[in-house]
Amino acid sequence: MAPTTEELDDVLLSCRYGEVEEVQEFATKHGWEALTAAKDERGNTILHMTSGNGHLDVLKVLLPHVPAALLQEVNEAGSPAIHWAVLNNHVAIVQALVEVPEENGGGIQLLKQKNAAGRDAFSEAIFAGEGKEEVAGWIEGYLWKIEGGDEEEEGAAAAGAEGEEEAAAADADETELVVKAEELKVAEQA
Repeated sequence: MAPTTEELDDVLLSCRYGEVEEVQEFATKHGWEALTAAKDERGNTILHMTSGNGHLDVLKVLLPHVPAALLQEVNEAGSPAIHWAVLNNHVAIVQALVEVPEENGGGIQLLKQKNAAGRDAFSEAIFAGEGKEEVAGWIEGYLWKIEGGDEEEEGAAAAGAEGEEEAAAADADETELVVKAEELKVAEQA
């Protein structure tokens, strides 16, 4: 039996308020497909409600059942659920969403997904400003781990290493010249 509008509204509120049992009861009664199709009037999904309010317990119940596309689905404002977690500094939620394998809709692609304002998750954390340092730091660390270091930093480090090698070689050349000059002085004096 298809859920009523009231039941859909209720399950979205259950996701918003972290009511795990109610979410599970809805899925038992109407199926996971009906649950994952639930949206409010602004296009917010069960993942928006759960992620934006930091309910990791509900998210853990939902993730094995949601289609990959739901993780990347945007609301009317053009924001995916992960951006709601970022805006509210819910690091554990961001981490859980990103740890979903890419073939199931998670992974780095979630962090790279841009909202209607053209910002990805890290940019959104920076733009959101004060109080988002923890989530911004986690995202930055994850990206660094997955993608490797910053190319500018790597280039500067390589240039620095080359510069150090050149300086050491110049010092060695200078030392060799000094030794040769001293040998010449000794030879001339003899």
